[in-house]
Parts: sequence; C-alpha cells; structure tokens
Amino acid sequence: MLLTRVITAVILLVVLLAVLNWGGTIGWNFFVGIVLFAAFWEWARLTKVANPAALGYSAVATAVFAGLLSVAQSYQIEYPLMAFAGVFWVAFAPLCLRQVNVGVLAEKSLFLLLGLILLWGAGFALVVSKAQGVIFMLSAMAICWAADIFAYVFGRLFGRRKLAIRISPGKSWEGAIGGALTVVALSWLLVYFSDSIPELKNTWQVVALEKWHPVMFSVWLIVLSAYSVVGDLFESLLKRRADIKDSSHLLPGHGGVLDRIDAQLPVLPLAMLLVGAVVV
Repeated sequence: MLLTRVITAVILLVVLLAVLNWGGTIGWNFFVGIVLFAAFWEWARLTKVANPAALGYSAVATAVFAGLLSVAQSYQIEYPLMAFAGVFWVAFAPLCLRQVNVGVLAEKSLFLLLGLILLWGAGFALVVSKAQGVIFMLSAMAICWAADIFAYVFGRLFGRRKLAIRISPGKSWEGAIGGALTVVALSWLLVYFSDSIPELKNTWQVVALEKWHPVMFSVWLIVLSAYSVVGDLFESLLKRRADIKDSSHLLPGHGGVLDRIDAQLPVLPLAMLLVGAVVV
C-alpha cells in the first residue's frame, strides 16, 4: 500500500511539474479541466448518482467551466464565482459541521448545484493563482500543505482534545492550532527571506502583506489554516453520509481527487479574494 501511494505521488508530481514547466496557460487550463472533470464525477457519486448520469453531470459542468473561462478576462467573472464559493465555506460549512448534518443539502438537486459553485470557484482560483505566477500559486497552496502536515505532527505529539470526533476522530484541537501557528511562522520566514531571495517576492505571502496590516496578515493566515481543516472535515462528513471511505479510487493509494483537494476547495478561493488576484 505504501509503495502504491509513493508511486502514485511521484507520477502526479512529474505530471504537475511537466504541465507547469511546458504546458503554458493552455496546458494548465486543460489540466485544471481534467481535475475538475474527475472531481465533479466524484461529487455526483457522493450523492449516489450512478453512471452514466454522474459522467454526464461531470461533462456538462466541466464544459460550462471552460466556457466561463473563455470569457473570464472580458467580464471578470472570477470574482463572483470565487465569492459564491467563499460565502458557502464561511457561512454554511461550519454550521453543517457543527450539526454533523448537511441539512437541506441532502436534496440531490441542491447538492449537485453546490458542487458547481464550489468546484467552479476552486477551478477559477487555480487558474487565477497560476496567472500570477507558478511561485505565487504554489505558495498559496502551501498554506494547506503546511497546515495539514504540521497538524498531523502536533496532533501525534500533543493531541488530547478531539476536534470533531463524530466526523474525523483522528483530528485534535492541538494539531489544528499547531498547524495554524506553523503556517504563520513559515509565512513570516518567507517574508523575511524575500529581501535576500528575489523570487520570494512573488509569493502569495509577500503580496498579501503588501495589502494587509501585519496583524491582519497573521490573522488571515490563521483563518485560512482553519478553513483548510473545514474543507477536510466537510468532505469527511459527505463521505460518512454516503458511507464510503474514499471519494473514488482514481488515485491508487490516495483515494480520489476530492480526497487530495478537499482542503484547497475553501482556501484557494478565499486566498485569491484576499489579495484581489485576477485572470491576466
């Protein structure tokens, strides 16, 4: 199992680096489209939509995204789409987690509509962040990676109080807090070294600090770290409701695409909105 997980990770990394280095804007947008196609299909499966209906939903949703992307520069529709996704994550996702219930979202049509909003928002965030540069995009995504890795480390070392035992028994408050504080510390290190390493001036962290007061910059980093946990927990809640362990088996050893991007779904749109990034 570990070998399978490593092999899959290496293949994904090679594909990602190839697209980032040689794909250009068209290649990256095509890659995002593939990711969204898989994610839409998995989203439909979470509400028990069977093939070929799930594939149809995914195909139409991805095609509409491509159409929206083609006119994004003219109409700047990335902001509304990311904002709609952000409203759900900020206002409604925590309520669902608190109640350990998706409420009215159990209605299949509403759930599929929510999938459009959240995945289109995340898709545009990927496109928008890449438009600002590869370093900018990776540094924004690294907020989730750091929060997740160090939440695991702090949870293993100090975890006592369960964060959401009915949804994800392995998560602890100590882990989540440790992950968030580490994100803040690493972000300030990026800012500090940006004076001596010019490439770091293109990171999300440096751009964000130019727009926000240092205190608010730190606060937003903690908020984004918290929403990486919210994204992870929300997908876990959906999987529990659907009585499945993984969103799919598309990525051997890793589960599905949604399992890999769940934390990024809220964080990337919110991070882009905070710095006012647009398609360029």
